[in-house]
Amino acid sequence: MKTTFYFLFICLFIISAQKSRAQENIYKSELKVIVDNDIFAVFRDSDRYYSYGMGLEYAFKTEKFLGLQKLFKNKKNLFYTLGVRLEGYTPSEVRAFAFTPEIEDRDDFDRPFAGLLYATLGTTYTFERSFLKSEILAGVIGPSSQAGEIQTWFHENITGDPVYDGWQFQLEDQFIFNFKNTFVYDFNPKFRWFHTYLGGTAHAGNLYIRATPFAGFRIGKYQSISNSSGFHNSLLLPKKNSELFFKFNIETRFIAYNATVQGNLFDEKAYGVDELNNISWHLSSGLYYSFNRFSINFIYLWSTGVLNDTENHGYGTFNVAYRF
Repeated sequence: MKTTFYFLFICLFIISAQKSRAQENIYKSELKVIVDNDIFAVFRDSDRYYSYGMGLEYAFKTEKFLGLQKLFKNKKNLFYTLGVRLEGYTPSEVRAFAFTPEIEDRDDFDRPFAGLLYATLGTTYTFERSFLKSEILAGVIGPSSQAGEIQTWFHENITGDPVYDGWQFQLEDQFIFNFKNTFVYDFNPKFRWFHTYLGGTAHAGNLYIRATPFAGFRIGKYQSISNSSGFHNSLLLPKKNSELFFKFNIETRFIAYNATVQGNLFDEKAYGVDELNNISWHLSSGLYYSFNRFSINFIYLWSTGVLNDTENHGYGTFNVAYRF
């Protein structure tokens, strides 16, 4: 009887130790800084369309959180994110308005100035060859975002670019609320140097209503899509593992509504552009590097215009993350 007891005790101890080591093999938290700007685009014309963005995101693992851990019994791993973002949108040929004494008519713009400030709560569920990300977004679009004031300060004190007259005609204040779901499937998880994937994203709310199928590939040294910085899953990157790869992605956006262009969804008299390009193409290519606690990546993004197919737009995003 004692022998059986000791045997069971040793087995339980070994299983517990292995589970503990597995849990300790990844960090529990990650802090990420995100900077978007068309100043990173090599062949940029000027600030236009999506002019700039900045954000802070905190990712973390915990045993229980709002009951979300009960979903998807077959999941392999789970983590959560909290974030805050500020974004600024400007018309085309915006530099033409830099030296005017005062603009009197919103019709001078092909699209509105728009500032966007919001917070996010997200959950990521990983599976054998795929993952699912769900996110809730809430915030404000309009002068209360302070996007115009921040761009003006940045131009005056950092870049020396012209200050644009026109932010006083930006979209009016309104509360925004949106849902976002992204699913990605790994086509060839066993390939070590070349990898392809397919996925899709859906937005619903009074900020965006759109569906986005996408596909892409990676070349280099990388982790699985569930653990990789290339898919915003770097918190799950095992300790003492590294990544260095190139990633290319192509997507098509089927757009039913975009509040940064069209204004208030529930107010027909609100300022905004009525005509919208309902289909746009988006390409991105980036370099990703991760080692121990750090992840750094730079991505260049190019898209056809939301208003006119001939008005293309490019910008860059630079992200730095630290795990602890």
